[in-house]
Amino acid sequence: MKKILTLLGILLLSACTTPFHPPVTVRDSKPFAGMAQLLAESPNKQLDVILIHGMCTHNRQWAVNTINIMAKAADQAYIPLPAPTDKAAPSGQEIEVVTATTKVGGGTIRFNALIWSGLTAPLKQLLAYDDTGTPTNCAVDAECKPQRASVNGKLKDTLLNDCLSDAIIYQGDSKDVIGKALVAAITNVMEDKAKAGRDDGAAVPLVLVAESLGSKMTFDALNSMLQNEETRGKRAANTLADRIATLYMAANQLPLLSLAERATRLALENKQMRRTDSLSQFLDQLPKRRSIVRPLTLVAFTDPNDLLSYLLLPAHYDSSKVAIANVLVSNDKTYFGLLENPYAAHTGYLQNADVAQAIVCGLPDGGHCK
Repeated sequence: MKKILTLLGILLLSACTTPFHPPVTVRDSKPFAGMAQLLAESPNKQLDVILIHGMCTHNRQWAVNTINIMAKAADQAYIPLPAPTDKAAPSGQEIEVVTATTKVGGGTIRFNALIWSGLTAPLKQLLAYDDTGTPTNCAVDAECKPQRASVNGKLKDTLLNDCLSDAIIYQGDSKDVIGKALVAAITNVMEDKAKAGRDDGAAVPLVLVAESLGSKMTFDALNSMLQNEETRGKRAANTLADRIATLYMAANQLPLLSLAERATRLALENKQMRRTDSLSQFLDQLPKRRSIVRPLTLVAFTDPNDLLSYLLLPAHYDSSKVAIANVLVSNDKTYFGLLENPYAAHTGYLQNADVAQAIVCGLPDGGHCK
């Protein structure tokens, strides 16, 4: 019996793989610096970071966890931030901003995590009746809770009802309201930095880390700010465009979500296949001379088993304005070469030590992490 159990254990271990650990850099990707190198090369040893989460409900715990993971990757001596006392799901029609200033590797990183889950929470409550629970007799009971296979039930409650619903909400009538809220939050963050005297000569580099739907939302908001004649928002967007050094995108969804803004006829005629998404619009508006001398770099992390993520094709963007790197990662284990948990595959990027290491230390490693 013991031999049989041992054999089964060996079989399970051999059948469980993480094919992209360590990460694999896609051919022709540009090498990129990590946050630790940007911090070390900053004249004032300062770095500003804006974090924007993707679909699915996020709260303060997400912000603290992400900040701790990244800071720890840069400096093993870093003392983690304590867990937040309020871990409730956000509510209300304003974006919550969690800020933290951390001393890392002889420099200072200022984090601003934007939590927008409260904006979509009320609409997602309309699907709450469908959450998997204790099965009832749907033929006679007042409440119908049909029996579901456990895996199907978990995926319905999370990937569909809580996650994909965010993308559907954003692409619908709520897009304008969500966009304005994000514009206000980004404007406030950029103004707070200026008030604190942090933009001396606009020398402090800025890094943006966005997940999933958050990438599309961010580029939409920045384009709106740059195109709008409203003074505050335009000034904030110009400052951001002038200082941004690197964009790290986890679970890149731009190719998928941009389909909603393309015309089928033009696509079929091959007239709208390139440079038509919100990223290319942002690149078109970048100033010709920027305070950050280093070229703008965009790094897209993709788990090939993430059903909602896509590579970012460099040929679709102006190479004179942006250097693009695609990095393949494994967010969870693959079983028997058949399945990786779809939820973990899509939501696990910023909790993945490989992704954090690449964002902070660069690929190839620049030798600036302690």
